[in-house]
Parts: sequence; C-alpha cells; structure tokens
Amino acid sequence: MKEQHKKYMQLVLDLAKKGDGYVFPNPMVGAILVKDGRIISKGYHKYFGADHAEAQAIKSSPVNVEGSTLYVNLEPCNNWGKCPPCVDLIIKSKIKTVVCAMKDVNPLTAGKSFKKLKSAGITVINGILEKQAIKLNKEYINRIKKAKPYILVKSAISLDGKIATETGDSKWISNEQSRKFVHKLRTKFDAVLVGTNTVLKDNPMLSSRGYGKNPIRVILDEKLKIPANYNVLDGTIPTIILHDENIKKIPERFNKDCIKLVAVNFKKAKKDFNIVIEKLNKMALKRIMIEGGGEINASVLKTGKTDEVLLFIAPIIVGGRNAKTFVEGNGVKYIKDSLKFKKIEVKKFADDIVVFAKK
Repeated sequence: MKEQHKKYMQLVLDLAKKGDGYVFPNPMVGAILVKDGRIISKGYHKYFGADHAEAQAIKSSPVNVEGSTLYVNLEPCNNWGKCPPCVDLIIKSKIKTVVCAMKDVNPLTAGKSFKKLKSAGITVINGILEKQAIKLNKEYINRIKKAKPYILVKSAISLDGKIATETGDSKWISNEQSRKFVHKLRTKFDAVLVGTNTVLKDNPMLSSRGYGKNPIRVILDEKLKIPANYNVLDGTIPTIILHDENIKKIPERFNKDCIKLVAVNFKKAKKDFNIVIEKLNKMALKRIMIEGGGEINASVLKTGKTDEVLLFIAPIIVGGRNAKTFVEGNGVKYIKDSLKFKKIEVKKFADDIVVFAKK
C-alpha cells in the first residue's frame, strides 16, 4: 500500500510544479482523487487567487467523490483567504482518506487541519514523499519561518527633496539607469507597495520589466477607486488590494484572476501602519519594497520597522511649497527624535546620486 501511496504522491508533486511562477506567495500544491483503484479527478493551484488544488479536484470530478482517497502534497488549508478552507470542503464532500506529504508550516494551519479531519472520522496518512515535498516548496517554507519582514522604502527625489511638482508630475525624476536598477531590485522582493494616488497618477506596471521574478503588487486603495483599464488590474501579476472594511459592494472590475482583495480598518491603519505590515506578514510576504508617496512613507517610517531607505537623488531643483516631499505626515518635533540610520553607502548611476541607508 505504501508503494501505491508513493506512486500517486509523485503524480501529485508533478501536478504541483505546474504552478511554479504563478502561485507566489502561496505554495505549489497538487491533488488527486482516487476511488475504486482509479484516478477520478486531478487539480493543482494554477495561479494566485484561484481555487486551491483540493477544491479543483473535488469540483471537477465527473463522479461522486464520497468515499474516495485524496492525495495532496501539503496539509489542506484551515483558514479563509480568497478561497474558503479546503479542510471544510473535504469534510463536506465525505472523502474517506487524506494522504499527505507534509504538514503546513503556516501557523494558521500547522496540524490543525489534520486534527479537524480526524475529528470528522477521516483517516489521515502523512509523510509520503515528505523530503520531495519540502524541497518543492522550500521558498514558501523559508518565508513562513522568517520572523519579521524586511522593509525598504525607496524614492526618487530632487536636490530639494521633492518627489513631484505641485501638479503631481514626477516623470522622470531619476534617470534610466536608476530605473533599471529598481526593476532588477524588485526581483529580490516578495512585494512592492504603493498607494492609490501613485497608481492614479503614474499608472505603473510595478513589475521587474523582464529582469526576473515579479513581486506581488500591493495597492492601498481605500475606496476602490482604481479604474478597470489601469495596469495593476490587468491580471498578469498577482495583486493584493487593501480596501476599507466598510465597503460592502465590491466593483466587478476587481473580481478577476490574480487579484486578492483584503479588507482593512483604514481609520486604524492610517494611525498605525503596523496593521498593514502584519496583514502582509501573515500572507508570507517577508521582503517588502515601499514605493509610495510622502504620506505612506511617513506612516511606514513611523513604525520604526524600516530596515533600509533607498534614495535616488537627481541633480534638479523643483521648488514649490505645495510640491510633494519624500516624507510628509506630522514629522518629529525635535531633531533628537529623528529616525537615525547607521550604515550609509553612496553610489552614482550616471548623474544620479544613490544613497543606501540602513539601520
């Protein structure tokens, strides 16, 4: 029987690999349903925000799945995300046995689903091809286990500290060489975060522009203002949109592939950006690049959790008392209360001066 389990689990792992590059920051998961000695259905997590592998397999089965055996490479989820908990669907579907490769390291699940399945009278067999399963989702496991996010605040400014003119124009403060560096840098981050104003003003792609893996796009869109034709809603890159929890009716343009909506108490989040950081942390987004405007930068810096500031300083003077600055908000009352960085590195990209400041 164990050899039979291994045979089916290998098929599951092969299915899971199909999601490579599409499901980030979620794990790659495959699932197979076996009944009366034959495979009746298959599924895998196809892209960020899609049905999970177990749900795919159950929903697409041409026959009743009651009494069947489910093979899956990762413990079924026990928490609500964009999709309902797979463990509840498994129980509701009256599956007899769940054969799994490994326990999920995410504390929201981490053995809780196995316990719930057993309490429902379902047989659970775990540890089949466990080493292969761990290797497959090594990046996901490492992100979950990492204690705290690494946060970088990046901005392009003029010599007088402006990020845009009083009309909001900011294209382009930094030069092409600097922008290419940023596109490459994004490949090293799990997420890049901006606010609604940045999106509406610049209509950015927030991608790596072909230099490597795209980060998750995270947009703070309190009132869900972003129009349907904007790049961040094109469905090509996994995108998380944080909106105010008081919005009950979600516009249809946000219900598409690769877009995950997350409700947040914006009134509290504006006072304490830690709420946003913790939301992203729970989604295993551990390396976050902030590319927001002055208000978002101020909110992030106020938390004291910023690890690095990256400034591209262009040899221009913008002027204007109403022109936007790199950090706005209320600021500190006394210089002695300023946020201090100990490690400073300075480089040049053509005529731009680049400052790397770390705590």
